[in-house]
Parts: sequence; C-alpha cells; structure tokens
Amino acid sequence: MEITDDQFFKQLYCVIGELHQIAQTQLAKQATFRGQGRLIFLLANNEGVSQRELATLARVKPGSISEVLERLEKDQLVERWRDQQDRRIVRVKLTAKGQQMHLKNLRARQEFERQLLRNVSATERAAFVQVLQKIHREMTTHYGELMPKHCKDGEKD
Repeated sequence: MEITDDQFFKQLYCVIGELHQIAQTQLAKQATFRGQGRLIFLLANNEGVSQRELATLARVKPGSISEVLERLEKDQLVERWRDQQDRRIVRVKLTAKGQQMHLKNLRARQEFERQLLRNVSATERAAFVQVLQKIHREMTTHYGELMPKHCKDGEKD
C-alpha cells in the first residue's frame, strides 16, 4: 500500500503531538511547575552557566529566567552566585537535590523510551532514523535559516 505525502505527514504530526503531550503529562507529575525539568536538564549539562547563557539555552528571555530560578532555588534544586571575575554575572548550578532530581527525570525518560520502543526492532529503528536524517537534510537545504539553532544533525537535546 502506497502512502501519500499527506498521509505520511499527518501520521508523523499526530505521533509527535501525542508524544509531546504524554511526555509533558509525565514530567508534570514530577515537577512543581512547567519547564522545571528542562532547566534541570540544561543545568545538569552546563554546570556553572550564567543566567543569561541559561536563558539562551532554554530559548527564553533573560528576564524570564530569574523568576524561574528563584522557584528552583526556593525548592533547593539550584544555587546561584556572583562570578568572582565579573560581579555583574550570576552563575547557576544544580545542588545535590537538583542532581538527584535530574537522575530521577533521566531514569523516568529512559523507561518511557523503553516502553515505546519495546516492539520496534533494531532494524526498524535504524531505518526510521535514516528517514528522519534524510528529511532533516532536506529541511536544512531548503529552510535552514528558519530552523532552530539548537539542533545538530537532526538531534534535539
């Protein structure tokens, strides 16, 4: 049975939307506010980053990040301090409690992924990734200036 372009993309968009919805719902059970898991992930992979750099990584306005960090700090998940070389810069890192939260989130995500892929063979996974890479190359060729800068070779963090 031949699949039309429209059918292919309709199915792809549907699965992406459902995947996003389920992932957000699962993360919401662990987080006290939306976006908490994302910031914890970014801080786990960018220790000592400045608030401004964190805002760039999170793709939010620098002014918005302060309020969110206050909440994380109140929950003892992060700590902030002034840079010794440039006192205007505020740096951020996860506390031990924040690192534990990151590991808990990571394990939950890995279990979620295992559940979704349990009936997908290694061959099917490889073929699917090849298709995604081809689509990504075409997107880059034709729409590269519109694509987010955070993707590398079709991978999201």
